[in-house]
Amino acid sequence: MKKIALFLAILVFASCSNTKSIIAVNHSNLPKAIGPYSHSTSFADLVFVSGQIGVDPKTNTLKNGIEEQTIQVFENLKAVLENNSSDLDHIAKTTIFITDIKQLETVNNIYGSYFHNHFPARSTIEIVSLPKNASIEIECIALKKQH
Repeated sequence: MKKIALFLAILVFASCSNTKSIIAVNHSNLPKAIGPYSHSTSFADLVFVSGQIGVDPKTNTLKNGIEEQTIQVFENLKAVLENNSSDLDHIAKTTIFITDIKQLETVNNIYGSYFHNHFPARSTIEIVSLPKNASIEIECIALKKQH
């Protein structure tokens, strides 16, 4: 009887161990990564999305102006999240990198239109430049949808 109890205790303990690993995902429906990084990684129920700029995946060209780029960024984020069993409503945190803080009001208007259930936590950082001379880049952390 003690052997059975010990076996069950070991079995329960072993099933509680964390065997999950980080999964890197590159997406064929997005522009190729500009550097040595993945479009996204996931661990357990978390999805980490690399910064997206306003490059159209069909033409591999940067959209014109802050409005078009911001809209394209969100379309790219949606595509990455969908490939990771998530969506914009499951974003917990975003970080915005913008080259001209004076454009933030325009970005905020577009940003706000993409969220319906809650606004994620957010940081906004003005920087000197971005790859491909983009005006904006947004990265995010999201939860996977529960089935």
